[in-house]
Amino acid sequence: MSDFISLLVASLPNYLRDLETVVNADCGTYTKPGVDQVARLLRARAREFGAEVIDFPQTEYGDMLYARWRGAGRARIVMIGHTDTVYSEGKSNEFPFRRVAGRAHGCGVIDMKSGLLNGFYAMHALARAGFDRFAEIGIFCNSEEEIGSPVSRELYPQFVRGADAALILEPARESGAIVSARKGVGTYTVKVQGKPAHAGVEPEKGASAIYTLAQHITALKNLNGLRPGLTVNVGIIRGGTRANVVAETAEAVLDLRFPSVSDVAPFEQAAREIIAREIVPGTTSELIGGLDNPPMEKTDAIAHLVALAKHAGNQVGLQIEDVMTGGGSDGNYTASFGIPTLDGLGPQGGKAHNALEEFLIIDSIVPRAAMLANLIVAIANEK
Repeated sequence: MSDFISLLVASLPNYLRDLETVVNADCGTYTKPGVDQVARLLRARAREFGAEVIDFPQTEYGDMLYARWRGAGRARIVMIGHTDTVYSEGKSNEFPFRRVAGRAHGCGVIDMKSGLLNGFYAMHALARAGFDRFAEIGIFCNSEEEIGSPVSRELYPQFVRGADAALILEPARESGAIVSARKGVGTYTVKVQGKPAHAGVEPEKGASAIYTLAQHITALKNLNGLRPGLTVNVGIIRGGTRANVVAETAEAVLDLRFPSVSDVAPFEQAAREIIAREIVPGTTSELIGGLDNPPMEKTDAIAHLVALAKHAGNQVGLQIEDVMTGGGSDGNYTASFGIPTLDGLGPQGGKAHNALEEFLIIDSIVPRAAMLANLIVAIANEK
């Protein structure tokens, strides 16, 4: 059961051909034909590798699928990955798959086409090794993770709930570290209502929403670090109509990242206290919005999975560390169901979301897939 390396080395040429195909597919979240092309290849590989496939056709986004292998044991393990990228239509033609000095480049090569393929090829290695000491192992492929999984997060709970582990196939950090915790994500908007007036003739009769919002933004910036690891970023501002009109309205959109659910109430209280201050007489402010992703907090059960992953890595010569990251993933949702979750189990690489520089370290493919296979064996054997 432990010689997954040789099985995966033998499959590597096919893996790389598949990787080139899916990376060259033009599959930004809103480019449905390209996302469907990726799903078709994965569906074909799943069936070739012995899985039953359940399809979830979509109209607005790419089609989704769940590949399921059944065994003779007790463990239920679910892997999750996404077939979409952040790139706009045409980017894959502008930056196609290419190999340079031990690295593969292209749109989505690390986020996360290679991670998806690692999941399927790890299952192929397990099947060829004759491992069946599990009740069910599945891979759910969603098509809109890059915009927060608005549809799929209602679909995959049926497979995740009651599972012994959720393994998220997002890329490893460039160092090779896996992800044992992710911050939660919130989006808030500060809206300011003022009073318009002619800026040249009677500015004193106006109340500038922009001036009030500017002061709010400065104060909100100071909420960074309100709780350990909590960050606030004002990413969008809008306001006014013309330079010669005192601004009647203005708004700012904030991104909040937080390690624990307990961080949210203190932030919201502090933010509301800030916007309640009178800055420009005649203006009023309100805070709207809330949480988008719950945090993936490192529980004792997740710490145990980390220990299993470290041992699985040692079996193939990898020294695995675990980290927290501020980015969200489907792991945030699976962890919120109480399912022990590990993330960052794909290959190593970096520069995700940068079409010119995104890269995969090719030599990490086989050992990371072998580590994933060993981790699955370890989880299943505990049952």
